Amino acid sequence: MYVKHRVESRFAPNELTTDLYRNYTISFPGGSLTATKDVLQSIFKNDQLPSTCNPETKQVSRKAGSYTTFPQSDELFNRKETTYTLKNYSNGGNSRAASGEAIKFLIDGSFWTARLVGSHQAFMDYLCDNTESLEGDATYWMSSKGSPYLVSHSASNN
Repeated sequence: MYVKHRVESRFAPNELTTDLYRNYTISFPGGSLTATKDVLQSIFKNDQLPSTCNPETKQVSRKAGSYTTFPQSDELFNRKETTYTLKNYSNGGNSRAASGEAIKFLIDGSFWTARLVGSHQAFMDYLCDNTESLEGDATYWMSSKGSPYLVSHSASNN
């Protein structure tokens, strides 16, 4: 028997919609943040979401060399040295297991959970670079070990 759970609107900080409790991932240089749409809407302004088009980049070089198509083959192929850029748009992982550190955001006097992949420093840098897209005057969260983090972003601080 399937029972549909209904959340009372007084416990949800945003207007109830069908996808309000679906998980979404926002990537940033150095990691990603996964949370329900409800939590992300409470942190970021809808019309000013920060850019997620900043992948981590790494230069990769393949050395020159020779190889055969199969062992004991007489046919020899030569490979030239090449260099290319590898871009990583972090998506929080593809497994069904919860990845990253469980953190909690203070939203309207209650704590709401999310999962952070990457360091708190990288996430703090990302928020500080995008303060115009954050809701309210401050963003406060705690690590799973209880360390508090705060980004103050009121208009009076600019």
